[in-house]
Amino acid sequence: MEKYKCLAAVLSLTIVAGCAVVEKDGDHIAIRHSSENNLFVQHEADEHCAYFGKKAVKVQESDPMASILFLRSRVSTFKCVHESELPKDADGKKPAS
Repeated sequence: MEKYKCLAAVLSLTIVAGCAVVEKDGDHIAIRHSSENNLFVQHEADEHCAYFGKKAVKVQESDPMASILFLRSRVSTFKCVHESELPKDADGKKPAS
């Protein structure tokens, strides 16, 4: 019985932490993920864009939708931009990375 509890816990964590790349290239990446999984998704986008010497900026996030794998999932889209293209704050400074 203890073995099944461990298996259920591992599967639950995998479902919550899991994500799947929907589409990617040197200019953007779109990732389907559980609604609660924003930190892992940002990290995945950061790694992808860093490969091209760019930074990931979230440009769109879909509404939560029902999914077979996740209780609720969404798709987040990130644009890969060069440092000089990063948006500036109200003082005209670029946000700290």
